Amino acid sequence: MTATISHTRLRVLFAFFTVASLILSARLAYWQTAGRGELLGRATDQVRSDLAVAAQRGIIRDRSGAILATTVELRSLYAIPAQMKDPAGNDTRSMVAAALAPILGEKIEVLRAAFESGAEWLFVRRRLPEETATRIAALGLGGLGFEMEPKRLYPNGAVGAQVLGFVNDDGLGQYGVEGGYDDALAGTPGRLAVARDPANRELALGLRTAVPAKNGDDLWLTVDLAVQNAAERELAAVVEREKATGGAIVVLDPKDGAVLAMASSPTYDPARVGSASAEALRNRGISWTYEPGSTLKAITIASAIDKGVVTPTTSYQDVGYAVIGGRTLCNAQCKVYGPTTVTQILARSQNAGAVFVASKLGAADLNAYLHAFGFGRPTGVDLAAETGGIVRPLAEWYPVDLGTISFGQGLSITPLQLASAYAAIANGGTLYRPYVVANRRGADGEHRTAPLAVRRVISEETAATMVTMLTTTVDSGIANAASLRGYSVAGKTGTAQIPSDDGRYIDDAYISSFAGFVPAIDPRMVVVVVLEKPQSKLLGTVPAMNTFKAIATDALRYARVQPDRP
Repeated sequence: MTATISHTRLRVLFAFFTVASLILSARLAYWQTAGRGELLGRATDQVRSDLAVAAQRGIIRDRSGAILATTVELRSLYAIPAQMKDPAGNDTRSMVAAALAPILGEKIEVLRAAFESGAEWLFVRRRLPEETATRIAALGLGGLGFEMEPKRLYPNGAVGAQVLGFVNDDGLGQYGVEGGYDDALAGTPGRLAVARDPANRELALGLRTAVPAKNGDDLWLTVDLAVQNAAERELAAVVEREKATGGAIVVLDPKDGAVLAMASSPTYDPARVGSASAEALRNRGISWTYEPGSTLKAITIASAIDKGVVTPTTSYQDVGYAVIGGRTLCNAQCKVYGPTTVTQILARSQNAGAVFVASKLGAADLNAYLHAFGFGRPTGVDLAAETGGIVRPLAEWYPVDLGTISFGQGLSITPLQLASAYAAIANGGTLYRPYVVANRRGADGEHRTAPLAVRRVISEETAATMVTMLTTTVDSGIANAASLRGYSVAGKTGTAQIPSDDGRYIDDAYISSFAGFVPAIDPRMVVVVVLEKPQSKLLGTVPAMNTFKAIATDALRYARVQPDRP
């Protein structure tokens, strides 16, 4: 019996194959036209590999162009423990550990434990000195290899460490300029896409597309390497001589607020940052707060003269103490001076006299002038981790606070704030925002930092009067040890107690300081020296003044500033 297929079924089958052919033809036409780009992209993705192209980190220079920080390529040693075998297939991890240990200065057990940890791949030591990498490469040990990595290099060692900051193993800037300007210094990584075969080998004639890396900007700082060297050398010497806990030095250009030097103790070496303590990493110039003591008397007196409530010749009867808010506040050793002018108050550093001046001024105006001089808030310097100190709101002042604050107790400041305030007196009455980066240079051109005048704090007449009074304080007053042969110096000493955690003061421990500028007329620099717990104690202002003299002498000679006195 012969089977037959009905005409209806044949028509259905024919229609099905016709529709299927049309669909396939349409799909093929789509991939050859509109969908061609998508299909090509999918195919390319299967053989293409994306590679990041690192950007070169920018160079940091001092104001004259000397290199402070740059980047070099060094070899990092890595290990693939599974490949540590001899030709016979025997495990050689112990042998490799024994061979590397004396070269790296590491214990054999530590290296062997790392190789036997189960890790497929690990860094053994990153950014090796070239001679060390060459010695290891010469051993020809299996399972080891090298990868080039950038290493931040600081040619001057620890000089300027807290100002510069450092770059960590991940290439990120930390602290100082490196941290504050990390985005600008780091640049933007590029992208390279290459075609590879199924064995992941790069095809010489394969597809290549690239987005070039944008290298980081180079930075020129306001810091003068010669002045910075002098500041760090003298700070280290005085801290050692005085067995002080630490200290800070700030040197400013009073004309525009440029930071010429900033030194901090304890310090650290950016090349060995792993061994640095948290205290060594801190820039005391901007993040250490302390009670300023008598250096603040210049601010109190400047405010009162500017307000017109006293003059340099205004006098009062000094009895060795002042009573305010039910409290008795004494001069040092409660010394009695008798008839005293405001000029003498500053020259002798009389606490009772400062209370007299502040009482004439009033709490509201003293508080306002303190804020105008920049105390109680960050200066805005372009460095990370700055603190603003503490000037309590006027509503929180007790009556006695007007007296204690007048001679620098009951508030906290930073060395940079004090330097900025004295710079305002030195330059004729204008407070400038301090700055460290003078200009940036990159692919998009040069960007210079414009000095920023924050506000006029006191009149030119008041500033000139204060310069004369501060010069008298050095020439014939309590700060005579800061005088320099051939140059006029204006300045003031400060001795302050150190608050304890219970709200009292630590017994027999002090902060000693000196703030001054030179030459007194047309000054080239403001220098603030602050020492924490010098062994000279109440006489700690003497080593502070000697440190000022050493720095100023070097800086004036280096800058070839002509003497202004015979």
